[in-house]
Amino acid sequence: MTTHACLNDAAPHPQCSNIQAFRLACFEFQLCLSSDTELPIYKGSIFHGALGQALAHIGTRFRDYFYNPSPPAHWSDAQQAPPRPYILIPPLTDKTRYKAGDTLNLGVVLYGSAIDYFLIVFAALEHLGEFMGLGKQRGRFLIDSVRQLTADGAKTIYQNRRWLGQAQALYAEPFFADTPPSLSCLRLNHSTRLRLKAGNQLLHAAPPFSLLMNRLLGRINALATLYCSGIVITPDEKQHLLDLAETVHIEHSTLQWHDWQRHSQRSQSAMPFGGLLGETVYRGELAPFIPWLALGQWIGVGGKTSFGLGLYELTYSQWSEDEYY
Repeated sequence: MTTHACLNDAAPHPQCSNIQAFRLACFEFQLCLSSDTELPIYKGSIFHGALGQALAHIGTRFRDYFYNPSPPAHWSDAQQAPPRPYILIPPLTDKTRYKAGDTLNLGVVLYGSAIDYFLIVFAALEHLGEFMGLGKQRGRFLIDSVRQLTADGAKTIYQNRRWLGQAQALYAEPFFADTPPSLSCLRLNHSTRLRLKAGNQLLHAAPPFSLLMNRLLGRINALATLYCSGIVITPDEKQHLLDLAETVHIEHSTLQWHDWQRHSQRSQSAMPFGGLLGETVYRGELAPFIPWLALGQWIGVGGKTSFGLGLYELTYSQWSEDEYY
């Protein structure tokens, strides 16, 4: 994923009074297969299930922390499950057959207090690779290296079974440093399936910008409430942005619905996993939304984000309209 927001020191943005308390940590695990295996085209599902099983081997309290978080007493929506404190960014390749010696890159993003459990996630992946394996063939793997995104760029913190550094939090505040003074056009490339509901129905077309921002800001606030130090945008500030978002329109979209099913080990049944893939170009007064959308690249939007769904790439420039097509 790419972002135009710089990651240097910056002053707080006026519309996010508590944004300095929101922190995340982004890791890329390079996994080297030590045996042959076959994996599905979309690998987020198999990694999601396998990691949960590996965490349970280490301790059920760790699995529950990551996979079944308990809502706090002040949780506002009893019907809505609280978000999990992580997302997986699976290898986005159609390759399904792997040989011993092949590598896979798995991204893991942790939020707030979950960063303190990074070594638990590492131990779970290590256990998964050495003793459990992936896929029906139980393909084993070793962790070759771990890279982390920092304010100074990507750094290797683990390689050749040696630790070279420690996990560091990346604070959200710098995403608000380089907001353009004005912007009329941006593009979102949805690299993994977008599952967004309106009226309790999954959308099968490009979402209105106001709906997309409503869901994204709500998710950021929910993560901040559970795992950081409270909401990062107040209801009044959020409503101001959503009112402005109503004036933004869809200029062009290639989003199409892609059906998909995954096999659930828990229920031993196939579960629908479809969503929208493609690009959407939005036009309007977009500068105030850039920091939130840039941060959202590391958070995802819509349903099944912990599986790696709802990821997108944001691009924008002072280009002419023709350059978007």
